Amino acid sequence: MEKIPDFRRRLLAKQVNELFVFAPAAVAFSFFGSIATVVVFYDTGDLQKGLFWFLFATLVMFFRAVVAFGYRQQTKPVARPEDWARLMIVGNFFAGIQWGLLGTVLFPTEHNYRELFTVLVLTSYVAGSITAFSAVKWAHLALAIPASLPSAIYIFYMRDGMNWLGGGMALFFIFCVLYFSYKQHEIVARRLTIELENEELLTRSLEKNSSLSMSNSELKTRTEVEQRAKLAAMSRADQLDAHMSRTLLPIAECDRNLNVIEWNAAAEATLGYRHKDVRGQHLTSLLLPAENQLAGKPAIAKLLSEDRASSIDIPLQTSRGQRIPMHLFFTPIQAADGIPTRIAVIMTKA
Repeated sequence: MEKIPDFRRRLLAKQVNELFVFAPAAVAFSFFGSIATVVVFYDTGDLQKGLFWFLFATLVMFFRAVVAFGYRQQTKPVARPEDWARLMIVGNFFAGIQWGLLGTVLFPTEHNYRELFTVLVLTSYVAGSITAFSAVKWAHLALAIPASLPSAIYIFYMRDGMNWLGGGMALFFIFCVLYFSYKQHEIVARRLTIELENEELLTRSLEKNSSLSMSNSELKTRTEVEQRAKLAAMSRADQLDAHMSRTLLPIAECDRNLNVIEWNAAAEATLGYRHKDVRGQHLTSLLLPAENQLAGKPAIAKLLSEDRASSIDIPLQTSRGQRIPMHLFFTPIQAADGIPTRIAVIMTKA
């Protein structure tokens, strides 16, 4: 219950809503009983008393009907359920007084069937309204206590003297009714609490599903962006690879130590070395003639240490031993932390 926000107010709102589900029928049945009671008063010769009582019953019915109608016009759940609970408790209290009058000041002075009718009416409305009013605490008690307790005391202890046995049994039966009303209230409260817990669980599940859906949507979008970027990079890489492979200029791609990694067709045609023969070999050791090794290697190393595009004119030796004057362009590529991871070497005849 602590995990449910605003638990007590939300539970009371559910209890009040259930109370007012039965309210229209309860008011209608009560008023029908009032009409039947007036008829009995007329039949037993006490019409004047019956009319005064009926006027009071009509006012009570009007109050309860206005409260029930007013609640039905409210947006659910209502903002202040405690106010509506109090209004219904007040209406039930006056209804209890209304029925209690039949068993006290309006109880027949002469023995006739109205005595039994009064007892049946009190028993029916007090016990029969447990289900209708047990949702809200005190709603049923507000009706049951003023309707039954004064009547039992008057009939068994005041009207014809003390009748301890009958009065004791009557009070015991009233206690039974009140006890079952209390237990019914507990059952309704537990059921509505479970409904609240299920609603809260469903709400949280929907929120988590919505959050998960948004995360999945974001992840899908990010994945699509990454895939598009990856495809674009692959396409660009394929274009660059195709450009390097098909260009008419001899090109070698080396690691930062100038060991050959890639070797295009133009380089193969110009220098006579196939890619599988030169891969992994040091470029200068492979291509520089013996007489140029001593001066050429340091010169090329110095150019590479400057970490910028540079060039040098130097003869290269083909696979057949022929020497060709070449102009070499060295371009560092894919630099990481200022250190070239690869070096492109473009060769043109000088």
